[in-house]
Amino acid sequence: MQTRLHKNKSLLAMIMLICAIMLMTACGTTSKDEPASTESNASTDTTTTPAADNASNGSDTSAATPAAETVEDLYAKAKEGGKLIVYSTSGRANDAAETFMKQYPGIEVEVSKVKSDEMMDKVTKEQDAGQFNPDVILTKEVSGAVYEEMVKQGRYIKYLPEEFAEVVDEPYRTQAEAYANYVEFRTIFYNTSTYSQAPVTNWWDLTTPAFKGKVYTADPLSSPAFMDLFTTMVINSDDMAAAYKAKFGTDIELHGTDNAGYEFIKQLFDNGLIVLKGSDDVLDAIGKASSEAVGLAVSGDVSKNEENGWTIAPILDIQPKTSVPDSGYLFIANKAPHEAAAKLFIRWMMGEKDGTGAGMEPFNKLGSWVPRSDVKTKNDVAFESLNLWLFDGEKLYNTAPQVRDFWIKHNS
Repeated sequence: MQTRLHKNKSLLAMIMLICAIMLMTACGTTSKDEPASTESNASTDTTTTPAADNASNGSDTSAATPAAETVEDLYAKAKEGGKLIVYSTSGRANDAAETFMKQYPGIEVEVSKVKSDEMMDKVTKEQDAGQFNPDVILTKEVSGAVYEEMVKQGRYIKYLPEEFAEVVDEPYRTQAEAYANYVEFRTIFYNTSTYSQAPVTNWWDLTTPAFKGKVYTADPLSSPAFMDLFTTMVINSDDMAAAYKAKFGTDIELHGTDNAGYEFIKQLFDNGLIVLKGSDDVLDAIGKASSEAVGLAVSGDVSKNEENGWTIAPILDIQPKTSVPDSGYLFIANKAPHEAAAKLFIRWMMGEKDGTGAGMEPFNKLGSWVPRSDVKTKNDVAFESLNLWLFDGEKLYNTAPQVRDFWIKHNS
């Protein structure tokens, strides 16, 4: 009797152990009713996913790399979808779309031209309402806001195919928020019928009596990229102080300003800076007749010389740095309805793997640079040789409001 009881207790213990193991296994299994991730599945090859704790634009947050997708695979999938929708700050996307539709018949592309800040607002409202309309985003930055408010939040997704990466110049390979299909910047232009060579080699030249009342700029209050240039000077005030000493031979003295960047802006206004509406207005003022004036304008506007009757040229090397890049970034929109077509179109605009695709032609222009080492520039200076400050989106995002206030105070 005692032996039978012992056996029953052992059997009971074994049954209890098996039940406990089954319960633990069930608890560790993911329920099929759990919600799926809301992030786009756009990560192919070198693609970044949003991360709230990313450092700045200089961080590389590459996702796990799945098997590479071929052009043939993407095309087959793309033909099954509907119309490809592109939101772009540049009309050049229309030119790329035309050649793309010839190269890939059966895929229709619709390009909507939208300013960067308006695009941010539009996409945010659409996505918050559950409407995922665009597939491809081609946008300029807005003082770091694109990175901080769109990329970090997962609204815009970086896409850079792995087989392209080895020929992409830094910072656009691993350090920037996305690949930039073309790079421009704000710099000083001069009249080539007046000057046989660049009359300015140092930004502080503009504060001298020789240029009193002879410096024009587009209004930074209506153009974030122009404000980014002045804000970058404030951020890199040590560089501006060193350039002052190189120009005048003495250390800079501040006159009620916080650093050499702010002091430069103040001295520009003290020297009679003329603020006009836009880049074309500046170049009209200095380039349609012989003029000793110089002006800050978009590097890419040099390509408009003939059509506008200008005789102007940009200065591509200024101390301490020529400018800060104004990049045309390529993204896939979060939850892009036609992801395969989006990837195919981005590859097309990048010029395909060998850099000779017709989709790149609208972007490889005089005054614009394609940051690929295997693509020959139309400019006298290669992209790798440009003397530019690094675009620091996080610092620009946090500093631009103060520089804006400073500008308003001195322009009133």
